[in-house]
Amino acid sequence: RYAILPNGTPEDTAVIRFGFDVGYIDEREDELGLAHMLEHMAFNGSKQVPEGEMIRLLERLGLAFGADTNASTGFEDTIYKLDLPRTDEALVDTALMLMRETASELTIADDAVDRERGVIQSETRTRNTYSLRRFKHWFGFVAPDTLYSQRFRAAGTDDNIDSAPGAVLRGLYPRYYRPDNAALVVVGEVDPDMIEAKIRTRFADWA
Repeated sequence: RYAILPNGTPEDTAVIRFGFDVGYIDEREDELGLAHMLEHMAFNGSKQVPEGEMIRLLERLGLAFGADTNASTGFEDTIYKLDLPRTDEALVDTALMLMRETASELTIADDAVDRERGVIQSETRTRNTYSLRRFKHWFGFVAPDTLYSQRFRAAGTDDNIDSAPGAVLRGLYPRYYRPDNAALVVVGEVDPDMIEAKIRTRFADWA
């Protein structure tokens, strides 16, 4: 599915969001924490974009990692985000190419997975704040028997992040990163017909 909305404010800008219906509550026991790790792997190599090149590519086009390029994983979804500072054809084509790579072309190489483990663990430690722990405890009180409390922020999955083989990630990937489980949204100062044609061309072979 895709949705396109023309919006002229701010001028000559656009945002792209690519969402998949997969999050913490969808993981199997041997996959705990890996929906988030898979999100990270989208920035670590695909068939057309070697590991380490995605951020450099976007920076050369004027985007900043974090501010304009980001992603998030929650209980039920994973969302990839690009904020385009302009809408020239070259930048739009690059943005859609990167989203298409994310859809089914990630390499998820074992050595790249190993390098990313420490990044995930660092994030977990940095975000382990009082307010987050308070919310986790509240969730455990109001919904103790649900996956929402049991999987809160991938809590308790440190061992799995450190040890899960790349093959497990590669198994999770095609199970949820599918056309019928995804939505692409483009909002900005764009021609909807042009964007639709580009989406149809770019994603036509995604099965």
